[in-house]
Amino acid sequence: MADSKHPPAAIETANPLSYFSFNWIQPLLIRGWSQTIVETDLDQLSKNDHVKRITDRLLEEWTKEVEKCQAKARATGSKPRRPNLYLVLWRCFGLYFSISFFTGIIESACKISEAILMGYVIRFFDFPDTPISTGMAYAVGLFLVTLFHGTMHHHYFFPTMRTGLWIRQSLISLMYRKCLTLSTSSSIATGTIVNLISNDVQPFENATPFMLYAIIGPLEMIFVMYFLWREIEVACLSGLLVFVILMPVQTFFSRHFSTIRSKTVNARDERIRTLSDVFQGIELVKLCAWEVPFQEKILMLRSIELRYIWKANLMRASNMAIYFFFQPLIALFVFVTFWLQGKTLSPDKVFVSLTLFNVMRLTMTSFFPKALETIAETRVSVRRITDFMLLPELKGIENKFKTEQEDSSGKSGDAMMGSVEKTLDPSLLLEMRDASFSWSLATDENNGVPELSAEEKASRQAQDTEDEKGHASADNLTMNSPKKAILNNITMTLRRDELLAVVGPVGCGKSSLCMALLQEMPLVSGSFALAKQDKGNIKMSYSAQSPWIFAGTIKSNILFGSQFNQERYSKVIKACELTRDLSLLPQGDETIIGEKGVTLSGGQRARVSLARAAYRESDIYILDDPLSAVDPKVGRALFDNCINGLLKAKARVLVTHQLQYIKDCENVIILEQGHVTHTGRVDAVMQQEVEVEKVINDGESTRSVKMRVKFVDVLREFAKKAPEATEDEETDAILKADPTGADSSMDALKRVKSRVSNAGGVEEDSDAPEKNLTVEEVQEGDTPLRVYYDFFRLGSTPFRLGLTIFSLAAAQAIMVAGDFFLSNWSELSAEEQTHSYYPTIFGVYCLATVIVTLFRSFLFFYCVSESSRSIFRAMLDALLKTSIDFFHANPHGRVLNRFSKDMANCDELLPYTFFDATQIVFMLFGSVVVVCIVNAWIVISIPFLFGGFIFLRMVYIRTSRQVKRIDSQTRSPIYSQLSETLDGLTSVRAFGVGERFMGRFVDAQEANGRAFFAYLICARWLGFRLDALSALFLGITAVACVAVRDSQKAAMVGLALNYVTQLSGELQWAVRQSVEAAILMVSVERMMEYAQVKPEESERRRFNPDGSSVVPNGWPQEAKVTFTDMSLTYPRGEGPVLKNISLDFKAGEKIGIVGRTGAGKSSLIGALFRLVDTTTGNPPHHGGISIDGVDISKIGMHDLREKMAIIPQEPFLFRGTLRFNLDPTSQHQDADIWAALEAAELKRLVEGLEGGLDATVDDNGKNFSIGEQQLLSLARAVLRRAKIIVMDEATANVDLQSDRMIQKAIHSQFKGATVFTIAHRLNTVIGDYDRILVLDQGRVMEFGEPWELLNGPVVEMGSESPSTAGGWLRRMVADTGAENEVALRQVAKEQWEQRRAKDV
Repeated sequence: MADSKHPPAAIETANPLSYFSFNWIQPLLIRGWSQTIVETDLDQLSKNDHVKRITDRLLEEWTKEVEKCQAKARATGSKPRRPNLYLVLWRCFGLYFSISFFTGIIESACKISEAILMGYVIRFFDFPDTPISTGMAYAVGLFLVTLFHGTMHHHYFFPTMRTGLWIRQSLISLMYRKCLTLSTSSSIATGTIVNLISNDVQPFENATPFMLYAIIGPLEMIFVMYFLWREIEVACLSGLLVFVILMPVQTFFSRHFSTIRSKTVNARDERIRTLSDVFQGIELVKLCAWEVPFQEKILMLRSIELRYIWKANLMRASNMAIYFFFQPLIALFVFVTFWLQGKTLSPDKVFVSLTLFNVMRLTMTSFFPKALETIAETRVSVRRITDFMLLPELKGIENKFKTEQEDSSGKSGDAMMGSVEKTLDPSLLLEMRDASFSWSLATDENNGVPELSAEEKASRQAQDTEDEKGHASADNLTMNSPKKAILNNITMTLRRDELLAVVGPVGCGKSSLCMALLQEMPLVSGSFALAKQDKGNIKMSYSAQSPWIFAGTIKSNILFGSQFNQERYSKVIKACELTRDLSLLPQGDETIIGEKGVTLSGGQRARVSLARAAYRESDIYILDDPLSAVDPKVGRALFDNCINGLLKAKARVLVTHQLQYIKDCENVIILEQGHVTHTGRVDAVMQQEVEVEKVINDGESTRSVKMRVKFVDVLREFAKKAPEATEDEETDAILKADPTGADSSMDALKRVKSRVSNAGGVEEDSDAPEKNLTVEEVQEGDTPLRVYYDFFRLGSTPFRLGLTIFSLAAAQAIMVAGDFFLSNWSELSAEEQTHSYYPTIFGVYCLATVIVTLFRSFLFFYCVSESSRSIFRAMLDALLKTSIDFFHANPHGRVLNRFSKDMANCDELLPYTFFDATQIVFMLFGSVVVVCIVNAWIVISIPFLFGGFIFLRMVYIRTSRQVKRIDSQTRSPIYSQLSETLDGLTSVRAFGVGERFMGRFVDAQEANGRAFFAYLICARWLGFRLDALSALFLGITAVACVAVRDSQKAAMVGLALNYVTQLSGELQWAVRQSVEAAILMVSVERMMEYAQVKPEESERRRFNPDGSSVVPNGWPQEAKVTFTDMSLTYPRGEGPVLKNISLDFKAGEKIGIVGRTGAGKSSLIGALFRLVDTTTGNPPHHGGISIDGVDISKIGMHDLREKMAIIPQEPFLFRGTLRFNLDPTSQHQDADIWAALEAAELKRLVEGLEGGLDATVDDNGKNFSIGEQQLLSLARAVLRRAKIIVMDEATANVDLQSDRMIQKAIHSQFKGATVFTIAHRLNTVIGDYDRILVLDQGRVMEFGEPWELLNGPVVEMGSESPSTAGGWLRRMVADTGAENEVALRQVAKEQWEQRRAKDV
């Protein structure tokens, strides 16, 4: 796979010497020494490491395993067993992984040989007659064996860690591929999948380096015991007794690790899921002042997670302590037993035995339990990943009917289930007959193996023809125990050139019908036939109700994987009214737009989504309410030029609430409660006077549908009227009536603003992407010491930190003193050794070592765990207090990565790694002191050796830290793309771009793989060289002692060699672990960065000096809102977007706000909620808005926002229960909640839900329609009983009937409240609202009663004069057409007359 951006893979051209010494990575380290490493400096991956290759291999083996389970079940007639993921992984990577078993055995042999050779060196000092050349031969032999041991050690770990990388990457890719085929009925949360990918594959990477020690460890132990028996005979069994005592403890730990790991990941799942939800709905959280209840909920979940993490850390701390005091404990048991036998200790027996026990110490107290622990953790991950891989997948509808010109003999379905044998008319593309659809598919409760998806089946058709035939019509069969159908008995056809309208009230199943047509919703009965084309299956294009935009350019969003055709592209841009928008953007269609299209307005997102659907040459275009986010002028243009223009010759299904377009459609389907109540040609439906009744049998009762069947009357009423009126809010309609204002309108559009996308706060103009989006910063250089200090101070007092350092030093000092005592004891004569004084004192030393070691381990882990707890709290608190702009500038995946991957590093890896590094540094210091005391000449070599160590560490850390940061940075896009894909899964599948998205994901994985592989090899490069220097130090020590044999005691030489032998492995491990700890501190640094994010201008609550609130009790009582010379400029804006606004809103007034794009409507609402602080006066200072005389800039954010309620344009529901969504603060009684639901006309719906108020709400509320979500937002507002209500185009996504219902509820439920409504329909505000505010270019153009504005003279306000053609509102009403103008004027007049009559 050629990649011109990166150097070729050096590993593929390395010679044997370079390969064994890891020298082939050295050019990267040299470059990292002199300059900052960037992503393009990293080598390409070798052909063996390419993610696509290993993923394809894993997919092939997984599919074989699934098929094997199915075949066996079919053969035996039993239930299929679960596929074995371990077996699948072994078949993929087992051969390469097994190389490490042989290198591990050779390494063990080298370690035993070192101990034997050390015995010869020590005995050399007991026999003065032995030639010095013999001693030198032993010393050099010891050096060579140690050097070879180091080489084998690294060639054991390299293949195992490489295998771990392969497993991680291939499993992540396999799970992503699974995501692309997931059935929508698998309501698995995005946060859960992110957690699976970020944390559940990690145990495999942790396990592969150690799992072979589960076999190597016991083998090594057998050989060590053999040589120990030769040295000390029966006494070695008492050493074995220590193992017998400690091994059950470690086995107990490993068993509990599995349980705790399972509980930890479940708790982390829930926490990340909730965090993901909160960050996606952060705008609503802030506008409703719900930060505190959500923060408490997250911290509660975090405390549960920390409880399990602390248990695991306690066991890790115990394991670390056992490793440290293992040698003193072994020495105590063995040598006291030896002494009790009446035998005499000698230096060679003591130190050869200790060295052999040390061989076992590393393997049996570190690697072996780690193998058991990590294998146990992988079992949890294997279960969770297998469960995920067995989730139901979408099956393509395979009963493709052929047209008359083709073979018409094909049958589909089963007559029993009501499917139809039929030949489709050539003009038809699809036909449904009594088709019922349900979201919920019954799946095997015990996770049995589901059948392969249709696509996988097709790929194996040749191998299994009979099975394929038997399964082909499975989609026509009733699923086992489906839940109640969402769509019932649908009968419809669609011609090749038909425009079919689908209308109905909120929650009637319009979007579900789109899903059924896209084959996203399982068919549970009846038949659904799609025509078969000569060129293959029919193609569909889809535009979602909530437009899905991915991070990238506008052009890439429109092309969406299709080949670029300039002619068609230009036509689509024009037809979708995007020409003007693109001309205003700095880079045109190459402008980068943020995640979820946050840098575009709602109308622009809708038109980009429509353009994507229109650009693709498809047979059927399914358009789910594409006109709701645009004003009727633009809507009419889109309908005429695109839907009924560019696409005229195609089959189109148009779901809409904009009923004025129905009369231009050929056929219409009216849905009510999942049933078709009326269908046919539009004119026929309009004339049909007979009320259609449908009988519903829901299993409990049989009843006739008459609930809201009157919707057809609303449709008839609309068909007779002219198009609805509203303001123009899209860019092509700016100041059409005012040619002089065009330039200034452009200027208004070019101002940089923030947009509250979900909560309907501040609107953003389309030219700000490059200013709004931030690239994740990759920090350079060392992690500052300040980060270390701040991190530990977060969780510990100075006294506790000082006590920790003292205990680390004390444990090492006691252990060294005990070893010197043992050395002196072994030098004594046989008679002197009989005194009990020596074993007693040695026992005291050993006991003290055990106690102090355990104490320091627990204390250190406690300090780090407390810091981890505190940094999470600080980070969460900072993000919930920061402004909304932060979340627009940082993609969701990036923010979530800090709370998932970085937090997991801090919770689990950092305490262990940091303690390991610190403990070994103290051990090394002790070793050097011992060696220098034994032979002062060795001091000469120490500066040179340590100079070499320090130089290697500096070279390594400069490169590896930067590579690790690139690794962290390149992981974020993996999570972002995963989250993005899951949000737009239906669109991805509808357009057939799954493979393209898979390719993008593989590219993101490869970018991360390059960084991780480079990091892995850099660690081996360092380790190999440090082990070589350690071997050299051992050789120098042995040779120096041999050279001055006359001044050396055998016991002291044995002590020195024993310590230096430990040094050889531990020095490189100390450097590695210190670097690893420094790199893990990058995660801490990244989290600290978020913990120090700047908060909003004002604190949440403000108090007087005496402690009382600055807000008077019962404020606001009247809700009078006053704007005084108020201006608003966005933080990165080029000028004010609201200019010198002075307005006075009376108590209890209903205010309609209208104006064109860039007028400042949403900015006005943002100012009211203080999303951006306003200024007033000259010179400008904070303020300009007061409520009941209280300047809102002088009060806390929560003091203000709690007193207001907002019904946003795009509603948002949080995962959890309906009760929590309505009342997250738990302040209201059930009776109040039911009353609010009744006011929103949702009581019947909620009563019908399983659980009622405790009914489950899925991610993003996807189990409720958009209209139902909007009504739930209304219920929230009713429940708050606020005195100020804000509606930001809240009725754009609901039908007219629901709009009227919402307006009725506002007038009945919010009596006495001041209501501000940014109107989408002029009908909404004219006639129902007291006064209308017309804004343009940030200035007030008109403000007054509707009738007065429609009849009065031009009102000039501000420096910009309106057009002489008449008043602003008058022109907007006139633009809607003559008939509608008359109707609106009549309504306004009636309202005015009624008001005057009341005044009289």
